Amino acid sequence: MDKVPFGHCPTNKKNCVSTIDLTSYHKISPLPFNGNPQSIKGTILDALGKCGQYEIQEEKPEYIHAVFKSKWFKFKDDFELYIDENNRLIHIKSASRLGYYDFKVNRQRVERFKHSFMQ
Repeated sequence: MDKVPFGHCPTNKKNCVSTIDLTSYHKISPLPFNGNPQSIKGTILDALGKCGQYEIQEEKPEYIHAVFKSKWFKFKDDFELYIDENNRLIHIKSASRLGYYDFKVNRQRVERFKHSFMQ
């Protein structure tokens, strides 16, 4: 795996999921892709739009950092994606900025993103 530009989930919190984590609570599978990485970014942005309102905080050729806000309390969640061109995988991390437990909101968002991406 290439150097992923985001860190692991905090082991003492249950408000984060990631493709680079090994603990059972935090672990999710990376998303395989076909085609060239540049064309994949359009598909990624379309899939993000189906997950709710977000703002792009940072964008590089192989990396996207988006921020989602909860509808009622406006809590912010960071959603990071890394396009691993060598292994043909998209690595993902979704994490709440506050709190200890997120009621699996981040895991559900990643699953919704994956589903939208694959369509």
